[in-house]
Amino acid sequence: MANSSNPFDQAGKYACILFDKTFKSTLCRPEHEDLLRGIFELLLPGKKISRLKFGPTEQSGLVVQEKKVIFDTICTDAETGEEFIVELQVAEKHSYRDRMICYATYPIREQLALKLKDRKPLESIDRMDYSLRPVYVISMVYFPFHHDDAAALEDNGLISRYSVRNDLNGEPMTEALHFVFLELDRLPYGEEESSRCKSLLEMFTFSLKYIHRLKEQPANFKDPLLDKLFTATELASMTVTERENYEHEMRTELDIIAERQFAVEQGEARGEARGRKLERAEMITELQQLGVSSDIIDQLKHRSEGN
Repeated sequence: MANSSNPFDQAGKYACILFDKTFKSTLCRPEHEDLLRGIFELLLPGKKISRLKFGPTEQSGLVVQEKKVIFDTICTDAETGEEFIVELQVAEKHSYRDRMICYATYPIREQLALKLKDRKPLESIDRMDYSLRPVYVISMVYFPFHHDDAAALEDNGLISRYSVRNDLNGEPMTEALHFVFLELDRLPYGEEESSRCKSLLEMFTFSLKYIHRLKEQPANFKDPLLDKLFTATELASMTVTERENYEHEMRTELDIIAERQFAVEQGEARGEARGRKLERAEMITELQQLGVSSDIIDQLKHRSEGN
């Protein structure tokens, strides 16, 4: 298997689904509804979903001046009306978990807007039914969060789950909000260690992280969910248009990563140069305080600047 310093380089016969655009274009399509449903049920133990309806991923801002928000995926259980927001994030974002709380307000707002629209003429807003259908925000991130206690992580340390509960005894305040964070970087196995994966969650996490590096579906990855995932991401099964769109999205994402890396390297280089300049200035000040002649100091400055 080819090795690369860039974990996103294509080395196998499957699509890279670590980026939000490639994840969305490859998996979040109606023809893969049963695959997505299986992923949701894996990450939400005990949850059974009848059928998923795909909603518009572009949402209006909370105020007129606000830009539109685009979700990676938003789906609704066709039977219960429960809503599922899916976000996939590679680069760490400031206050990412708070951002997910903000994202959850969009479907809640839409639920209330429909209630307002459907209320009877002259009916007081105070008498409106404010009950909410549950909203599940599922985030798959390529970086680890900070946790005060390792006990916050479940499923072999891969997942953290949150809801709105009483601080004292854990009593739920509401069942309307649920958050799940799958931290891919916490999987302790490298791309050559698929045989070490034991649970379905570990195999799924491994697949998300490394599928684009694999030549074949690992022999021990025996589950209908994984079969569907590998089939859906196989490059050879894509239409010409799908393959072109995927390759365009990959080039765009890799260009962004390269630009960020270049900016970091340039910043580090400028920081090192500034550090050397400050060190020279401090050295000159010390020499002046020790009474060293200005001629000698000028000679030292000239030599250090030449280096």
